[in-house]
Amino acid sequence: MADEIKSCGELDELLTPYVDGEAAPDARRAVAGHLAACPPCQRHADAEAGARDTVREHRAALCARAPESLRARCANLQSSAFATASAFVEVSADTSARPASTRHAALLRRWAPLSLAATLLLAVAGIFVFGLNDRVEALAASLAVDHVKCFKVSGAGHVEAPAAEKQWLDDQGWAVVVPPASPAQQLALVDVRRCFSTDGRAAHMMYSWRGAPVSLYVLPESVGRDQVIQKIGQQAVIWCANNRTYAVVAEGQPTDLTPIVTYMKAHAR
Repeated sequence: MADEIKSCGELDELLTPYVDGEAAPDARRAVAGHLAACPPCQRHADAEAGARDTVREHRAALCARAPESLRARCANLQSSAFATASAFVEVSADTSARPASTRHAALLRRWAPLSLAATLLLAVAGIFVFGLNDRVEALAASLAVDHVKCFKVSGAGHVEAPAAEKQWLDDQGWAVVVPPASPAQQLALVDVRRCFSTDGRAAHMMYSWRGAPVSLYVLPESVGRDQVIQKIGQQAVIWCANNRTYAVVAEGQPTDLTPIVTYMKAHAR
């Protein structure tokens, strides 16, 4: 069955059910065969599994109730969607023999899952629309998940800051200053990659500091005032400067992270 997956692109719609343990047996065999022969896709699968495990582990902390204003807006949008679907059915020039009520129900059945999915997407996107505090908290949560996920699947690599800066500029088209490794700070630079939790917009600089994983994220935009936010057991220390947003993410208390945050603020641009 492994030869059924002809390219990595065909894996996308099968990977989530595979990682969640919900794929049919033949699909599982096909995915497993492809992963065994494709290390990049295997790393992608490991990352998905790591993110799933992290979210499940901290499910209670992530189940914050949405603001009532957002819930009301989503409910109104959903009601409008059903009203639009109903109106469309009534004026449709459908020449089939089915009565309007039957066509109405069929269309609503097709519309309902889309409306629900759209409502859920709006609920997530609404965090970035309604209020600065919610937006920064959503950013902190996504970076914390990305931080944990990337260190779960990343090897103990080593890169040099100047080479990483050049590679980033060549690949992404905008410059970052990568704080260099520092023996005095017990700081080693492990990797520099795109942060996919922010749709690839952020640079993710991965470090080992005193033997523990630490991330520095750089977004080419400002999200607002400086904050310290705890999400899924990780502290996100966020600050804005030079029309950019920076975030140090690591496990520990804010006071514990003061030396590394001070170092990153002094060297990141």
